[in-house]
Amino acid sequence: MVFLYIQREPWDKVLKISHRGGGHEIKSTDFNVGDYVIFHSSLGTDIGKIIKIETKEESEEKCENILLRKATEEDLLKIKKQNKTKKKDLKICREAIKRHKLAMKVVDAHYSFDGGKIIFAFTSSKKIDFRDLVKDLSKIFHRSVILYQIGARQEAGTEGDIGPCGYPLCCKTFLKKLGNISVDFVKDQQLEHQGLDRLTGYCGRLKCCLQYEEELYKELTKNLPPVDSKVKTPKGIGKVVERHILKQTLVVLLEDGNKFEFSLNEIKII
Repeated sequence: MVFLYIQREPWDKVLKISHRGGGHEIKSTDFNVGDYVIFHSSLGTDIGKIIKIETKEESEEKCENILLRKATEEDLLKIKKQNKTKKKDLKICREAIKRHKLAMKVVDAHYSFDGGKIIFAFTSSKKIDFRDLVKDLSKIFHRSVILYQIGARQEAGTEGDIGPCGYPLCCKTFLKKLGNISVDFVKDQQLEHQGLDRLTGYCGRLKCCLQYEEELYKELTKNLPPVDSKVKTPKGIGKVVERHILKQTLVVLLEDGNKFEFSLNEIKII
């Protein structure tokens, strides 16, 4: 069975589709990653971009979303026309948020293909009761309004920028699945000396690129004895006080008070 993974917008949740209308299974040869398709979900008829195609030999998994067809040039022009009002509509939404005195920031909008809904993506540092705001916006736009909360990383991927590497942000270009980046990654990769300000990205969170080498560092760390381990070296007995993971070397404090750096094959754990 073939599954299409589709997103309306880069900040939106990923939807899965396995069947066309009438219950017919999708054929992988009919689509490519990057194609736009028209589909039906619980929110109505919409357009989205295929970000992944997966084939499973046996699957009883059922998807409520139904694929209608591949988007045509005419469909894409329709969406482009809808998006012409986005700047004005975002301004209207922000003014409404001010009137309701809500601590939230609207960053983007998505117009459903059938024209019946607008999804506003917003960020907020706390839980927001926006029911009155939704009623207000529905009256203004004369259609159903959905407010969808996203995180700081998704916001960065929406607005986009240039990273310190000189390239566009990964989350804006190719990184669709944002991982959970923790301070443990900094410790694992021995980057504490750089300071969190240099390790923080455009979104104000730890850089996503910290996850690229995390697996390698964990694998290399397995070969090294932990700090404070008692070891035997060519220069005598001592304990490990530092580890250089990439170099695969250890700094050992000998019993006579001297420190020396040894390669892994020069020491033996006692």
